[in-house]
Amino acid sequence: MNLFCHLTSQLKNAIRSNKKFIFFPKTFLCLNFLKLMFLEGFVSHVAEINSGKMLKVYLKYSSNGTPSFKDIKLLSKPGKTSYLSYSQLAKLAQGVGVFIISTNQGLLTSNACLERKIGGNILCYIN
Repeated sequence: MNLFCHLTSQLKNAIRSNKKFIFFPKTFLCLNFLKLMFLEGFVSHVAEINSGKMLKVYLKYSSNGTPSFKDIKLLSKPGKTSYLSYSQLAKLAQGVGVFIISTNQGLLTSNACLERKIGGNILCYIN
């Protein structure tokens, strides 16, 4: 979880400073999180380098230079986890951004959780 917190802060800082890519150590949680970000259109590419020990994350910008996301807010931290049921998530997920949720079926977005009618540990909010 500490590496996940570090990854989200590194992504926020990279977007704010208009970097094209970042490097990050490969972990199972971080790789799955970045795959979800790719599927949702927040990053343009994730590549494994250094014999699969590191990840190179290419950030996505529009043609006029605006980033694909503005902010990532951590909702669960190593000392405090936040769980949401399906009904609580249905009330929260009506906004503009995307929630990333750790479920018994793996990491899912809020839309996928609503389709499957499950809740879980809410990790972060991306807008």
